[in-house]
Amino acid sequence: MTKLARVQAKLGSGLDPKSEPADILAGKDLSGKVAVVTGGYSGIGLETTRALAGAGAKVYVPVRDPKKAELNLSTISVGEVLPLVMDLGDFASVRRAAAEILADETQIDLLINNAGIMSCPEAHIEGGWESQFGVNHLGHFVFTKALLPALLAAEAPRVVCLSSIGHRRGGIRWDDINFEREPYEKWTAYAQAKTANALFALALDIRYADQGLRAFSVHPGGIMTPLQRHLATEEMVALGWLGEDGELSELAASLFKSTTQGCTTTLWAATSAMLVGKGGLYCEDCDVAPLADENTPRYFGVAPWAVDSEQAERLWALSESAVA
Repeated sequence: MTKLARVQAKLGSGLDPKSEPADILAGKDLSGKVAVVTGGYSGIGLETTRALAGAGAKVYVPVRDPKKAELNLSTISVGEVLPLVMDLGDFASVRRAAAEILADETQIDLLINNAGIMSCPEAHIEGGWESQFGVNHLGHFVFTKALLPALLAAEAPRVVCLSSIGHRRGGIRWDDINFEREPYEKWTAYAQAKTANALFALALDIRYADQGLRAFSVHPGGIMTPLQRHLATEEMVALGWLGEDGELSELAASLFKSTTQGCTTTLWAATSAMLVGKGGLYCEDCDVAPLADENTPRYFGVAPWAVDSEQAERLWALSESAVA
């Protein structure tokens, strides 16, 4: 394992937080590159797929809903996009999808762990794992590990795990991950899952940086996408996202991004030359995010518990036993 200094501080990318994909990929030719984008058929995942395919990459898109994927992916007119069926809550399905990709590809340059669920009603996946932790983290853990041979065979592979500013609500509930002792609370569960996404990227980077693989986590920004499907309008009003008229609040309008703008930090983390030689970092607004403290506004920065190497190691060990 490689021990490197991983400093959570802005690099000064000079990019606008609301940059568009064309701003990030200007002058970049991804011809000959192979990318995989989970959930790359909806919301910001679809725009990530569109941008990578438009830049020349061959993009595999694992999908849970083939009919929806066929309809949405038909809007991409440039590039090679290959959907395949996968359900992150079903580890056998995840392993089959990975095997399908490995049957055709010996090298994978980019893995974007984009798919996820948010603040949904209590549910569990195989093994009894709480669904947000299970789908958002464990499913991607299984998938990434299965694809490692092809990732490590690439020249300079990168893995990008989508986290969220929601991680700042709380870290991993090590003694009660599945809410068996305390009542389920959907936002606490979401925070745990998004912290896990960031810690997983760090753990990957710790393990494989010396073999050339670098990993990053990303807060894409506030975006109105199908991710909000479990939230009632009244709840989004209470959160301050919407006004009483059902339109974006003044604060949300100033901070929220469009769907295309929502994929740009992902694209930056996946392709930026500024990140060569770096990894294990949490990014936001097309730059590395600063470490948050008690004075940091709640919409920005990364909490210390999401970039803690000891917790990253603990999560890796737990995940190994969970999916064995």
